[in-house]
Amino acid sequence: FMLTIFLLASVAAAYTLVERYIAATEFTRANAAFAAGNLDEADQAAQNSISFAQNPLAYQVEANVALARLDQIAVSSTMSQTAAQQAYQETLSSGINAALTATTLDPSHYQHWLVLGSLYAQAVPLQVSGAYDSAKTAYEKARALNPTNPQIPYILAQLDIANKDIKAAQDDL
Repeated sequence: FMLTIFLLASVAAAYTLVERYIAATEFTRANAAFAAGNLDEADQAAQNSISFAQNPLAYQVEANVALARLDQIAVSSTMSQTAAQQAYQETLSSGINAALTATTLDPSHYQHWLVLGSLYAQAVPLQVSGAYDSAKTAYEKARALNPTNPQIPYILAQLDIANKDIKAAQDDL
């Protein structure tokens, strides 16, 4: 009986280890593809990684892919305005969901909060209600987690400029 229990425990442990290994391999592939600029492969590899094991860094890669896609949509001249708006909304929504999941899984990692703030900041010039407050909150959480990072006040100043609040931007700078 003990040997049977030991065998079942060994199989479960091996399954978990293989699952984690595949997730780590796919995450590495997602990072490499993102660094090379291959957004489709990066997104697919990040999704594969997440399907094997929930990793906040894989969700962060998905959010970064969404940010890059938002930039592509914004400068695209081949999409109709309606298609571009729809693609922008869908990409922004999926990116925010990925970043929120990353912050939920690992709320102590300031870069997750920066990515979330960046995604919300994309909606500030479009005057989406609540976008400025959500971006500011995310950036403030990042600042609280990494108070010596000089990039965060600069990002906050850019957010304030996008919100047409020059006084707050000057204070941040």
